[in-house]
Amino acid sequence: MKNRTNNPLAGVVNAIFVFVTFLLSLPGLFLPTNRGWLRAQGWLVIICATFTLGLGLAIWLETLQTRKNLSNIWGRERPLIQSLLQQKDATCTNPLVAAQKGGCIGKFSSFANRFLDQIFTAAFGIVGIDVILVLCTAMVLKYRMEQERYRHIDEKNGFGGL
Repeated sequence: MKNRTNNPLAGVVNAIFVFVTFLLSLPGLFLPTNRGWLRAQGWLVIICATFTLGLGLAIWLETLQTRKNLSNIWGRERPLIQSLLQQKDATCTNPLVAAQKGGCIGKFSSFANRFLDQIFTAAFGIVGIDVILVLCTAMVLKYRMEQERYRHIDEKNGFGGL
């Protein structure tokens, strides 16, 4: 399985898409009778939420294999680099443990997991905010639809658009 977290392009594309969605939502805010922009914003937010959820799930799945991936990276390093990392970060309790275990990656693994946990938790939180935004957009759309309906009824009864 190819490691996708080394390529930040998906995160950049997601950020650009969220920004474009924000820009396209502005006309919906400033045109109080227009529902088309709000509808477009709702669909774009759903697409953004789905993409962000996919990124969060990919990162979460990567954290399930962090120790194995770090073990592979550790095995490819030269013994001098391994020794320097073990001495600098005190990853092993003593040299005998380091020699027997074939690499003490526990501290590296826990650091990577803590870091990645924060990232995918934030991504899932953003998806939750997107869901709330979609619900709010649906409420505003319903309100504007009712306002337009009442305006048509008033015009039909001869009161004009109040």
